[in-house]
Amino acid sequence: MGLVKLKISKLNKIIMAEYPNVSFEISKEKDEKICIQRPEGLSLKIHGKADIIKYVDSVYKLRLTDIQASRTLLQTEWDKVNTDVMKRLQEIMDIEWPNKNITGFMTLNKICPRDLKDWFFFVEAFANVEVQKGICLHEITHFLFFEKWKQVFNNFNENEFNRPGLAWNLSEILVEPINEDSILKRLVPSTAKAYEKYYQVKIKEGNESIMEHFRKIYANYNSNFAELLKVSYDEIKRLKAINVPGI
Repeated sequence: MGLVKLKISKLNKIIMAEYPNVSFEISKEKDEKICIQRPEGLSLKIHGKADIIKYVDSVYKLRLTDIQASRTLLQTEWDKVNTDVMKRLQEIMDIEWPNKNITGFMTLNKICPRDLKDWFFFVEAFANVEVQKGICLHEITHFLFFEKWKQVFNNFNENEFNRPGLAWNLSEILVEPINEDSILKRLVPSTAKAYEKYYQVKIKEGNESIMEHFRKIYANYNSNFAELLKVSYDEIKRLKAINVPGI
């Protein structure tokens, strides 16, 4: 009987290992770099590398305990939903997760970019934990989105995966309807929003925003994610060709 339990335990570990784990870490050095790169995301209006380094250093000295507490709480809350989130994203995009884990770094910045090569992203340290979970879901979705992209498009160009590439634009648009999936919403109720330009810019021919336009495409094709990517990519290239602003 004990041997059976041991085999079941090992099987469960194998099943769990199919999905990436997300570890949240604190790195003042990485935080400094992203704050220098994207100073517009800081709560204070400061300019220049030296001032930013000084600001980050002062906050870490004064509030390191708070940052640590935020990291611990986020890790606890994310661990509760990680497996179910990864499973659902895999189902939506019809692709298995690679055998690769993910790191989330705490940051003072409201801008939380991701690194597709090394699979890490940033999450705002002083945000509410539910907001933090929404940021995590948004960024993690990008990782699997581009794995699917590489599977669908044989001649992909990785330069397009980052700003201002069309694939980057499309991922930033489609991540919102993906994350609003009913199962994901139960797991992570606070959904991170896309860039404002996708809501503000109107496509003249349909008098609808870029986001509204692609939401319709998503609704029509989300049952076949590969086809969704093909149709959406053709459409965003068409919009770019007719000079729709924001793309």
